[in-house]
Amino acid sequence: MMNLDRRSLLCGLGVSIALPAFESLHAANERGSSSNAKRFVCVSPNYGMNPGGFFPTQTGADYAMPMLLKPLEPHRRDLTIFSNLDHPGVGGGHGCSQTLLNGFELKDTKDRPQRLQSLDQFLAGQIGQTTRFPSLLLGDGSVSWSRAGIKLPTDGDPTRVFTKLFVDDNPKLKQQTQKYLNEDASILDVVRQDAKRLNATLAKADQDKLDQFLTSIRGVELKLKRQADWIEIAKPKASNHVIRGGDDDDTIVDLNYPYNTSVMYDLMVLALQTNSTNVICYGHPGGNRMFPFDGITLGYHSLTHHGKRPELLKELSIIETFYAAQFSRFLKKLKETPDSDGQSLLQSTVVMFGSGMGNASAHSSRNLPIMVAGGGFKNGSHHRFERNGRDGRPLSDLFVTILQQLGIERDTFSTSTGNMNDLLT
Repeated sequence: MMNLDRRSLLCGLGVSIALPAFESLHAANERGSSSNAKRFVCVSPNYGMNPGGFFPTQTGADYAMPMLLKPLEPHRRDLTIFSNLDHPGVGGGHGCSQTLLNGFELKDTKDRPQRLQSLDQFLAGQIGQTTRFPSLLLGDGSVSWSRAGIKLPTDGDPTRVFTKLFVDDNPKLKQQTQKYLNEDASILDVVRQDAKRLNATLAKADQDKLDQFLTSIRGVELKLKRQADWIEIAKPKASNHVIRGGDDDDTIVDLNYPYNTSVMYDLMVLALQTNSTNVICYGHPGGNRMFPFDGITLGYHSLTHHGKRPELLKELSIIETFYAAQFSRFLKKLKETPDSDGQSLLQSTVVMFGSGMGNASAHSSRNLPIMVAGGGFKNGSHHRFERNGRDGRPLSDLFVTILQQLGIERDTFSTSTGNMNDLLT
């Protein structure tokens, strides 16, 4: 049998190569004006939060902190809570949790998959191009979609994340990586040339598809160039105490979910502080896992389908209060950690907590549990919007304000009808 090297084999496939989509598929060149915020973090529990314990009763600045959010009381002035935010047109079911950052369901974007690009990945192309990682996708529940409409994978292993961020490859591995990058770049040259020759023989509809394919190739080339540019740049140094637990050899750090939540948050702070990335998404998984907490007798999914039974709501509140407490600890660390300009990371980072699932018990996508913190916003209040029939205010209105606060001059995103500048800036 004839032996084929990697390049020959792939080149022989010609335009039939099915390229994966990468987060850096396409980047806009224009930069917005400077602003207080430079970074974006999204934290998303897959099943959302029980509405009865999440939303305050009162509006304004003097609201009573609801039961599930009690751990966030110390951050009241740094936090804004919203009621009656929706993604119009998004239906119910488990799929709605994946629409948090784009506002569209997969089934509704067959003609234009670009509409699935999520807010974080758009930001990766805008404010993530000067960092080693345009975005970090962490945890076990993804809400991130590429510009090509592909759901992107996450990493929930703290040791692997630490290595990716702070451990340099050995010289031999760097050399091998550079070789593969060169081969891949050469392969893309061949594919693009063949595709352009094919273009003249295609009908208009197929030419449009081919143009999307070529756009994908350009995006892949951008990612390959980025990887090559960063190969010889040393990674920042950070102590591995965050995953080891300190100098005491007897200290054991549980790196399994959910106990690794605090470790992942610590890694996120380090990633932002060292300018390794400006964009992070951290997803809490769904599923029916049994949380190893006192008082929990059923799987997570089973508890979310509580049917308002008090005993199940009590167990679910243990999990969701844990999420709120860990998020509170994260905000505290951001507040206490200076960025490269000397201001607190919380001041220079827009932090959003939320889910595309409004009420997991009913699989509802209405009244999404959304909070924002930091970012130089005028925080400290609870805002409740009116509902117009089935729909509340588009969540994407908030996205427009986030974009503008990050210096990106954009007036629309997804299904937005305006912005929330009057409330937050």
